[in-house]
Amino acid sequence: MRYIVLSLQIIYKIYYFIFFSLSLTILFPFFYFLLSDSRRFPKAFILMRLHAFSLLLFAGVFMKIKGISNIPKNGAYIICPNHSSFFDTFCLYSIFSRYFVFIGKKEIEKWPLFHIFYTSGMNILVDRQNPVKSINALRKMCTEIDKGHPLAIFPEGTISKEAPKLGPFKSGAFAIAIQKQVPILPVTFVTNYKLLERGGIWKGRARPGIAEIIIHKPINTVGLNKKSINKLQMDVMAIIDAPLLVS
Repeated sequence: MRYIVLSLQIIYKIYYFIFFSLSLTILFPFFYFLLSDSRRFPKAFILMRLHAFSLLLFAGVFMKIKGISNIPKNGAYIICPNHSSFFDTFCLYSIFSRYFVFIGKKEIEKWPLFHIFYTSGMNILVDRQNPVKSINALRKMCTEIDKGHPLAIFPEGTISKEAPKLGPFKSGAFAIAIQKQVPILPVTFVTNYKLLERGGIWKGRARPGIAEIIIHKPINTVGLNKKSINKLQMDVMAIIDAPLLVS
């Protein structure tokens, strides 16, 4: 039975990789055109949302969302979710209809085709090994917040190796939220790790199913200062983690 399940998971991963690669290849010329001019970024965002929705649909993944009314209707804020699956990004684009800017790690530059979403300037790459580039990325984030655009930042930086257990949180999202005095919106992906787990082609669970997602109430940062970063980080971590402890 174990080998049958493993075989089905491998087939599912191969099928999904082919669909993802083929769909992105077909849409790439349209993305390239829309992302070549910042004035077209909002239209590119719409296409990205449609693509994300199709990626979930053809994966057989359907979202069950709790707390969607907690999403702020106006102004900038920072979306702060746990990162447990490759489906997480697609879920965010499917959930949040208002234009937001994703913050990603530098390694994305090396990803074929997909890198255009960051190297085009629509989203922001962070190179933590390069202080100058890190400062430039921070300035871009602040500029986007000043424009009223939400930011989406995975505080773990990458998919947790022990999902659903949270990986260590980096302080960047919380420092920016306090610096710009904007709310943090914690999001918990409760079951995504069960649907497409980290582990490559041979390891990690993979199957269709229900993506249970909780959008928590925004956390106000007005009046907080640098000394509050660590407490804010721990508070958000506890909020995100609570549903995972009982899942």
